[in-house]
Amino acid sequence: MRQPEVPGLVLALGGGGAAGLAHIGVLQVLAEEAIPVRAVAGTSIGAEIGAFVASGMPIADLTAVATSFDWKKTLQLFLPDLPTGGLISGVRIVDFLRGWIGAQRIEDLAIGYLAMAADLHSGEPVILDHGDLVAAVRASISVPGIVAPHRQGERWLVDGGVVNPLPFDVARQRFGGPVVAVAVHAAMRHTGALPSEIPAPSRQWPRHVRQLLEQSWMQRAPALREWLHAQVRRAENGAPRSRPYWTTRRVLDRVLDVAEAEIVRLRASIHPPDLILSPSVSDIGFLEFYRAGEAIAAGRHAALEQLPALRALWRDAAPASAG
Repeated sequence: MRQPEVPGLVLALGGGGAAGLAHIGVLQVLAEEAIPVRAVAGTSIGAEIGAFVASGMPIADLTAVATSFDWKKTLQLFLPDLPTGGLISGVRIVDFLRGWIGAQRIEDLAIGYLAMAADLHSGEPVILDHGDLVAAVRASISVPGIVAPHRQGERWLVDGGVVNPLPFDVARQRFGGPVVAVAVHAAMRHTGALPSEIPAPSRQWPRHVRQLLEQSWMQRAPALREWLHAQVRRAENGAPRSRPYWTTRRVLDRVLDVAEAEIVRLRASIHPPDLILSPSVSDIGFLEFYRAGEAIAAGRHAALEQLPALRALWRDAAPASAG
């Protein structure tokens, strides 16, 4: 059974793909300052990082796991297997999580935990606060169009960012306060303000693609190899783009950003967190997990900038929580 509640902060960790590794930097600072965390509510990558913490993994070990990822390990997890409803089935991700978390149940964790998902049929938010921890994470990270929906009984669940990208309000309702929200997605930083600048393409991707083309399995995809070769040559030769920036995929991504920003803004106007941290990670691509060091450093910087506020929240909450 869950241990008696102890004093500490309640964290709301948002989604955002690889940028979400910034959550680890925030957790590092809290651990160094001996500011305890008594509950975590997470969406997508926030649910995943929160699960590692709630399972009892030391922050140093979590950091080591995150920083061990290179682009090849990322590819292994996200290699398309084309199931129904997405590019990947998520089987490899589940295997990865099981290897570190095991078969823990949410109700047995030492600290409070919940993951946000959405019911694909009804559109309703789904709060996963009991049952298998890995299954909860798997549901919350079901990014539409990328990771296939997760079946739970008669329901099909998708990424919680569809309904609640940064669940600070649910965190307060379930666990009380003080609530510290960590916003890593462009749509959520500064409680919903969208950045106006257009992100530059990654300068590292041509090198990574060339390494990808050297993999033996690529020999079985000649059309893909030819297309990737052409794209790399254009990038390396500095050829001007023949297509406009606003491709179909970028339009869809931007529309989702707008929708998520509005969701966060409306929720913050009703039930705002006590503090929001906004690591500067807008240039880290969704699958650029090999940039963990940069993301973690950004999380540390955001937490250290707000360290007096974090200390004040902890100091003010400790007597009431302990009483």
